[in-house]
Amino acid sequence: MRRKVTAEERTILLENPELVMFEPYSAMKVHRASLGKSLIMPALTGIVFFLWGFLCPDFINEHPTVFAAVGCIALVLASGFLPVLYFVLDDRNFKKAKEQHYSQQLKMLLPLDLECDVALIRYVVYEKAEGGWILDGKEEHFGYCGCVNFFRFEPQTEVAVIFGEKFYAYIKRDPKTESFYC
Repeated sequence: MRRKVTAEERTILLENPELVMFEPYSAMKVHRASLGKSLIMPALTGIVFFLWGFLCPDFINEHPTVFAAVGCIALVLASGFLPVLYFVLDDRNFKKAKEQHYSQQLKMLLPLDLECDVALIRYVVYEKAEGGWILDGKEEHFGYCGCVNFFRFEPQTEVAVIFGEKFYAYIKRDPKTESFYC
């Protein structure tokens, strides 16, 4: 039987994000490297290249081909660093979110108007991250493929499910979240 989630229960969820299994990816910004940050390496390489030319004019006059080749190779390598920058920054953001149990994403996605229901797990296919449950007296299918803060569903146990506008989450049974199971 569905019921409204109280403000205290919502606070419990926000303070204990490790107990909430949900999909955070719509709240995550990927590719955080900006155009300005991506131009830092080529700009620094260009500055070093021109300083080298300004400070060593004799070398340029004696070896113009070597100077041009080294400069071009350095600019190409500096520009090629951009994908590495994207991977490093994206990876760092995902690791940081995982360490914090996706608490910032939960705070952004958790609507104020929430409903809670308790479902009885009938069966689980772990390889497919799906199963069946009885919710409001009806047998239905559910899935948890993209969810984070994973906890294992066991057949013939109960799980609390919260629903909101474009949001759903599963609540792990814990002494802190026992009010969701009443």
